[in-house]
Amino acid sequence: MKTSKFILKNEVCEILGVSVHTFDKWYNWQYKLLKEGKIEKPYLPKPTPLLDQRGKPNGWTNKQIKELVEYQKSIIHGRNGTYGMYSNPMHRETKKYKKQTEEENAK
Repeated sequence: MKTSKFILKNEVCEILGVSVHTFDKWYNWQYKLLKEGKIEKPYLPKPTPLLDQRGKPNGWTNKQIKELVEYQKSIIHGRNGTYGMYSNPMHRETKKYKKQTEEENAK
């Protein structure tokens, strides 16, 4: 039994052209920023658990997928983009990282 109103994660990833791993990382980064208090409210749409399906997978509406497409367009790509601290192995060598750790240690 498939709920036609919602689109499952694999299909959303195909629409966005990203892997499931990348998609999960977007939500993990958001959760981390919320937990650390760096942002006040979530910037990604909250998925709806489909309780009528086996395993209760998450589903997204077409409106939410449009929000995800806009979010994807806003990501700065490159070694020191928005998520450079996560994706760039040399991030610890940058001045920005060293300055940030010095400020944290001074507290």
